[in-house]
Amino acid sequence: MKIPFTRALTAMVAVAAAAAALAPASATAQTYPNRPIRVVVPFSPGGGVDIYARLLANSMSGQLGQPVVVENDAGGAGVIALERVSKSPKDGYTLLVVSSTSISAAPNLYRKLPYKAEDFTPVALVGKFPFHVFITPGLPVRGWKEFHAYAKANPGKVNYATTGRGSTPHLVGEMVKAATGIEMVDVPYKGSGPALADLMAGHVQVYMDVPSPGLQHVQSGKLRVLAVLDEKRETIAPDIPTMAELGYPGLNAFNRYTLLAPTGTPRAIIERLNKAAIAAMASGPLRDRQNADGAASDPATPEQVGAMLKTDYETWGGVIRKLGIQLD
Repeated sequence: MKIPFTRALTAMVAVAAAAAALAPASATAQTYPNRPIRVVVPFSPGGGVDIYARLLANSMSGQLGQPVVVENDAGGAGVIALERVSKSPKDGYTLLVVSSTSISAAPNLYRKLPYKAEDFTPVALVGKFPFHVFITPGLPVRGWKEFHAYAKANPGKVNYATTGRGSTPHLVGEMVKAATGIEMVDVPYKGSGPALADLMAGHVQVYMDVPSPGLQHVQSGKLRVLAVLDEKRETIAPDIPTMAELGYPGLNAFNRYTLLAPTGTPRAIIERLNKAAIAAMASGPLRDRQNADGAASDPATPEQVGAMLKTDYETWGGVIRKLGIQLD
């Protein structure tokens, strides 16, 4: 039977806090950190998670007075790294930066994973990326209402790109279909690059993805964007309406990059790291990157990050169960 991850996500912070109560927190707070800290990234260098982890690590090094070093541990769609970090010492010297889908979507997609949600406790939110609805400029529509009418008048003739079955663009596409009543056919690609290329060429009509790099193609006229799946408009593109404004309240979808620690890490260390991460994101290269990517977010406590992960789990889990997707 699948582990009840909804309960697990709710309990993530509580479990860590209970463990912290058993540790010599005051002594730990006085001496931590006294040596370099590792931040594990479960993907190859150069990707979005890696870029944000390195910017965060560089800034946190100054905040903590110790080197914060990024270590890439790619393979197994991130599973290898998450298992390793989950079994690392609970001392604050091995951390993880990961896309929230590894915690929120993967447990719904795979029946057996070598890690559990409660193996990690949230430290900080590094970036929040709302999904956007991008379309090829070849479609004879300018806004959402025209697109909706076009799709309803041409059922099954509108294709939307995904990056594979069970990927977040696939899940978001199915969320949009269910909420709006339009019919679209999913077309899988091996990555966002090929999907965007075919969208610009008009081979597919729609693609749901985070803002970067799609918005740069909107600015050049190679793509159009119809809506953002967020509660509010974005500062980088304030003219793009939210789905709530278009009549679909609650139709929100995000990819979040989060900093995690093994559960059992003393509470004093979690709080120290949270403060350092928030200070790192207050200004400088990381904040500049967040603003450029539309990923900037308000400072969040570990408890608030845990609540976000729970919401994401419930969102992705509902779509996955409806589609009956199982990848192992």
